[in-house]
Amino acid sequence: MQRSIVRSRRWLLSAAASAAVLAGTSAVAANGVPSWESEVFRTLHEVPRSTDYVLWLPMQLGSAWAPPVVALVGWRVSRSWRPAAGALVAGWGGWWLAKAMKAGIERGRPSAELGDQAVRSTAVTEGLGFVSGHATVAFACAAVISPYLPARWKTLAWALATTVALSRVVVGAHLPLDVVGGAALGILLASLWHLAVGVPKRSIAR
Repeated sequence: MQRSIVRSRRWLLSAAASAAVLAGTSAVAANGVPSWESEVFRTLHEVPRSTDYVLWLPMQLGSAWAPPVVALVGWRVSRSWRPAAGALVAGWGGWWLAKAMKAGIERGRPSAELGDQAVRSTAVTEGLGFVSGHATVAFACAAVISPYLPARWKTLAWALATTVALSRVVVGAHLPLDVVGGAALGILLASLWHLAVGVPKRSIAR
């Protein structure tokens, strides 16, 4: 049984790369908002306000309710405890680690950093911005379950996680580096999970 469990070097490389991205975005975010980031934010945020309502549902895939849903999907597709437990550990762990990072970096949301005039009135104004908890959860869950999915569903999982991250910028809840850092944190946690418990070889092959 142990021979069928793979702890691939790619998880180590994934963890190292995501840790580097997280460190880099943290360093930039701790020093405010660079001009290029504010320009990217304005480009994504200046879409019709009706888009906010369309994006509400997919954004829930980055909420604290997402990990148990993904855990159920992981169990159904694999009949293995690994993706199910991983979605809960990396997803919920990421949610709380994101809160801890927000307290450490202390960068505000777009309305606080760019001014109310740059953000729609419907945007979230309370709390801190870096890193995005929604992006962290979405990418943690996608990275945990991805090795167990067929190719077409694997693509969908990453597409949904990306949609969550972009949506948080579009609705004015986060700046771009907030979601990039959150994605890196989520992938880091999922990669460490795969390194710790391994992935069944048959899942990787499929």
